[in-house]
Amino acid sequence: MTKKLNAGLDVLLISPPVFYEDSDNIWKEINSNFPPLGLASIAACVRQKGYSVKIIDCNIVSPSLHSFEKFFKEKIVEKYASIRFIGLTAMTPTIKKAYKIADICKIYFPQATVVFGGVHTTFLYEEVLQKKSVDLAVIGEGEITFQEIVSGKKLKNVDGIAYKKKINGKIKIVQTKDRQRISDLNSLPMPAYDLLPILKYRPAKGTYKRLPAMSMITSRGCPGRCTFCSKTLGMKMVFKSAETIYKEIEFLVKRYGIKQILFYDDTLTVYNENVHKLCDLIIKNRLNISWTCFARVDFVDYNLLKKMKRAGCHQIMYGVESIDKRVLKNINKHINIKQVINATKWTKKARIECRLAFMVGNPGDNLKSIKKNITFVNKLNPDLLIVNITTPFPGTEMYKWAKSKGLILTYDWDDYNLSTPVMRLENLTSSQIKDLYKLMYKRFYFRPKYIFGMFFKIRHLNDILTLLSGAKSLISFSNISLTHRKGCN
Repeated sequence: MTKKLNAGLDVLLISPPVFYEDSDNIWKEINSNFPPLGLASIAACVRQKGYSVKIIDCNIVSPSLHSFEKFFKEKIVEKYASIRFIGLTAMTPTIKKAYKIADICKIYFPQATVVFGGVHTTFLYEEVLQKKSVDLAVIGEGEITFQEIVSGKKLKNVDGIAYKKKINGKIKIVQTKDRQRISDLNSLPMPAYDLLPILKYRPAKGTYKRLPAMSMITSRGCPGRCTFCSKTLGMKMVFKSAETIYKEIEFLVKRYGIKQILFYDDTLTVYNENVHKLCDLIIKNRLNISWTCFARVDFVDYNLLKKMKRAGCHQIMYGVESIDKRVLKNINKHINIKQVINATKWTKKARIECRLAFMVGNPGDNLKSIKKNITFVNKLNPDLLIVNITTPFPGTEMYKWAKSKGLILTYDWDDYNLSTPVMRLENLTSSQIKDLYKLMYKRFYFRPKYIFGMFFKIRHLNDILTLLSGAKSLISFSNISLTHRKGCN
């Protein structure tokens, strides 16, 4: 065993592993990984104040809990004599893994203050603080909050946190007042990309043209009021300017040779003028970059799409969820079929790949509504289809509704993985939802029209490899048989 260096670290930030043990989860087959941009942004803000920071992205260096402790001992325990703060971010499906990592961290650095943040913590901070290894919870945005915590500001004066305090001999949870939203994203430093293993990230199959690739988030918030989305930061939308976004892309291209950007904003095209400006900057400066984004069908037009194509956009994903009017009303998704058809038509006409996302298991869904979705999407024939099982995540209106009605089937957060039914429906059983989820994929991707269409799109050897890899993943996921369960044909 090597001797521990007599050195201390101010902040260690950890992103827990996202791995799928459920063989029915298509994301296990796709095998992608994404950088923890939230932690990179917090790291940049903390480092700006002169504190030492390190990031561990478990998805790259330690993709299982079993391997984490070995990695932690070799790379952290044997290097640092002390750590002041250990921060973990977690979504609902990864929160249990984050708890176990916190336990391991406390064994080796018992004096460190363990801080949890992220979507799950924001809405269920009381649950999080019940864990013995967790000392403090950040509610909402973490950049300024973490700066203040690390600087030693008294906790009672730090907005947007909850922490444990002994009152009259008993441990109580104290919540401070809400933190005011960051209104100017341009004021934040660029994420600390240098603390991430940039060249090891791989996007999902079928979502990129070139490597190396990097994801970016240029806005916070969404104009939608869908019941299945958590409004972690409230309703207000804020944006980075086109100039700031361009400088960040240019930095990634020049410093790391990045060739592909994946914008993970909820809806990139909401601020139409800003996207036009960004495209103009890319075109004017002849920046050689390919990129993809998410958008809503009610926030695009053909002129914008044409310019996005010229600027390197090659794929857009639209969240449709369902085309049944009653279901759309139930989930408060304010779109209509005409907008879906127009957005798909315009995107294809602009020679941008169109990816549509649907959900199975919405309130009001039945066999008829799902079959109608299958018929519609197959006829519309987008380039790609994504299907998830509707999941009422904590913090969403759907979660509140389902919980109040006694419809939540399980509170095992590992099951909140978009491929396991966790909500009871009136007209569909859990097994039917699971079968229909797979059936949408099968009926779309194994059509002769789609298969032949993909072969005609082949231009390079890499296209063949991507196609074969994607087909292998779909076959493994679908577990194709000649018959389906009764009621789902």
